[in-house]
Amino acid sequence: MKRLTDPIACVTASLIVAAALASCASIERDEVAAPPDGGSVAMRAGTPLVVSLPPDPSAGYGWLLQSASPNLALIGGPDYTPAPKPPGLVGVADTTAYRFRALEPGAGALEFVWVAPPGQPAPSPARTVRYDVNVTPQLPSSYRDFLGPAGK
Repeated sequence: MKRLTDPIACVTASLIVAAALASCASIERDEVAAPPDGGSVAMRAGTPLVVSLPPDPSAGYGWLLQSASPNLALIGGPDYTPAPKPPGLVGVADTTAYRFRALEPGAGALEFVWVAPPGQPAPSPARTVRYDVNVTPQLPSSYRDFLGPAGK
């Protein structure tokens, strides 16, 4: 009986198990996060898009969805999430999130405007954030099954 093959078999088996576990631990993106200052976004049909913008709720100012293309459905928001604030600070920027779902392939756009609270003067200068969204078709189901969640 050769003892040399046993350690090699153990090391080989350990490497196979480690590789299998590492592939299970990979992070798959379920959604696309848009940059906070606007710009271009590419995504597949059926994928959620999250737009997070910094409001100033302590002063009443915030972002309002002004326009959205028909192929981008609003599915959530605006959802305001406060960040931990140091005591006594007012106006620290937090985030307001809007969630969309790409319904079908094609070019789309989202436009947000910075608005004042009721009874306050409009912000000057006017601020807008625009996203140009390119939605590509979903992969055929045979490819999605092969690729797993990354093939959405």
